[in-house]
Amino acid sequence: MQLTTHSDYALRLLIYLTSHRARKVSTKEVASAYGISLNHLTKVAKSLTKAGWLISARGGGGGLMLAPHTPETRVGEIVRHTEYTCDLAECFNIAGNQCPITHVCRLKPLLYRARKAFFDVLDAVTVQEIARNPEELNAVFESPRPKPRARRK
Repeated sequence: MQLTTHSDYALRLLIYLTSHRARKVSTKEVASAYGISLNHLTKVAKSLTKAGWLISARGGGGGLMLAPHTPETRVGEIVRHTEYTCDLAECFNIAGNQCPITHVCRLKPLLYRARKAFFDVLDAVTVQEIARNPEELNAVFESPRPKPRARRK
């Protein structure tokens, strides 16, 4: 299973905000710290704000902060919210399933168990726990970022 960019950026944003809890942070600062798309990160921030995990303030003193309950939120809850679907195979989608062996397939129960195990692990950890090392994180965030290498053609 691979997380979407939306989920990846959501978790990165939450880690950054957890390690900078004493102040409001701009999406521009976070995008720069990770070297990621500001436009995409802004969409993620809006999604997390709408869901109630972030508090957003506009203007000169504006920025993002964690909502008071967010540090205790389970990572699995965040991922379930940010993933469009957690369907591992076509047969997970009852409405769109066209697989002719669904009713006799032995793979489907294995995939269900694998997905459950994945979320069991994420549900065992809070947002606070994935950012338990703020000093180390901030040292990385504050160090100069190397310029991306040019892609080969």
